[in-house]
Amino acid sequence: MPHIPLYVPDDIRDPDPKNAYINTIEHIDTEVGRLLDALDQFNLSDNTYVMYTTDNGPWLQFKHHGGSAGPLRAGKGTTFEGGQRVPCLIRGPGIPAGTVCDQLTSTMDVLPTIAAITGTALPEDKKIDGMDVTGLWEGTADQSPRNEFVHYTSVGKLEGLRQGDWKLLVKQASSRRNQQGEKKPPQMMLFDLKNDLSEQNNLAGQYPEIVQKLRKRMEILDQEITINARSPWIKN
Repeated sequence: MPHIPLYVPDDIRDPDPKNAYINTIEHIDTEVGRLLDALDQFNLSDNTYVMYTTDNGPWLQFKHHGGSAGPLRAGKGTTFEGGQRVPCLIRGPGIPAGTVCDQLTSTMDVLPTIAAITGTALPEDKKIDGMDVTGLWEGTADQSPRNEFVHYTSVGKLEGLRQGDWKLLVKQASSRRNQQGEKKPPQMMLFDLKNDLSEQNNLAGQYPEIVQKLRKRMEILDQEITINARSPWIKN
């Protein structure tokens, strides 16, 4: 939730299909409110963290059943911001109410952050991709320890890197070839997210040195991830 197909209780269902996604979000909001009230009622709020986030952007092909990315480009299944940048709301002890953080973090950072907050040691012999962002959660830091984020396609192919406000996407050409029978080179897309959140202005031609730098860096990080990868669903 929310995900195709959408479900809500019959007694609060809006029959207008154009309101389907809105109806679902409102239902989630109500139920989360009940959960928070229960935590308060049983005096559990002082040692409980509640996090609301998601794994990808909206499924735009389903229109009013799939949500909206607002000003962000594209949606689920893409490496554009509309597919990768997601909301995150957290309530818990030490988190100042009503605060907003615009720093770069990832759901990968939840593990080491919770470990730090609870005083739990992480295994020293395992590579952890996440970073401790306790300072951002508690409002004691204004800069994220994370400055980079590697972008992969929905099928796991390396496609880009964000570093600070710069974001590079290397869009591989399809299997089609040009008139000379040569495979088309990948399309380089460079965006300044600080000034172009909607990713409308491709600056790759203006800053070839940044393209080269980010492409080399994303390949290095991808190699590191590949070397340290562990088999899924196996505890080792």
